Amino acid sequence: MKTKIYEAIQQWIPDSKNWTDFPSTNDETINQYALLKSVARFCVEKMDSLDESESESAREIIRVINMLYESGNHYTRNAIENEFFTELSAQENPASLKKHLDFLSKESKQGYLRTLLEN
Repeated sequence: MKTKIYEAIQQWIPDSKNWTDFPSTNDETINQYALLKSVARFCVEKMDSLDESESESAREIIRVINMLYESGNHYTRNAIENEFFTELSAQENPASLKKHLDFLSKESKQGYLRTLLEN
């Protein structure tokens, strides 16, 4: 059974269908956590690009994550905080913080800042 996170990412982020850098197991929880981490890495790559189309691609990814985070239950929010936000925060430096916060919705910002403070 595919999860809400997995289905949304596959539907709204077409590039994710071609990724091979995350393990596929019979455990959907592990799969979705690995997928969120891969999405975060892909997003950071796009955010750091100087190409406007790459930046827009990062914005689309963040819109999907914002949508999942805002409409998600506790489990979904926790997964996003543990994998996506943690991976994003690992790339954080003073110059990138404002840029990253500008990409996130109000609700997602709260989760992201909480993740930053916890890590």
